[in-house]
Amino acid sequence: MVILDNGVLLHEFRSLLSNGYMQVFVWFVFGDIVTGLCKGFFIKEGNSTKGLLGIVKHLLVICLVIIAYPYLKIMGFEGIATSFVFFYIAVYGISIVENLGQLGVPFPDWLKIRFSKLKDTVDKDDQENNIR
Repeated sequence: MVILDNGVLLHEFRSLLSNGYMQVFVWFVFGDIVTGLCKGFFIKEGNSTKGLLGIVKHLLVICLVIIAYPYLKIMGFEGIATSFVFFYIAVYGISIVENLGQLGVPFPDWLKIRFSKLKDTVDKDDQENNIR
């Protein structure tokens, strides 16, 4: 059993504000929320239930990362803690790209085919080109 010093734990929680990884993570979450809201508004698929569930999921992920990161660092698993944050940065980055693609922001075809939500646009473009 590991007993953690409260002073060390408090210091780790305070240092989250200046941690670059955590700042990038929070900005990616914010970017995903904004692009998701824009997608719902401009594509006219807005749904209050879906939006509320999305915000709750984002808050739960933020809480999970903010709580787990300091504990992992204190227990000597800083590499795992950093990988944990990078994983969520990647997940939110992918979501941002998908949202922007669905909003009509142009991306190269090699990138579109790697995202399931954007494959439809490549397939639709191919069908339109074959019809003409």
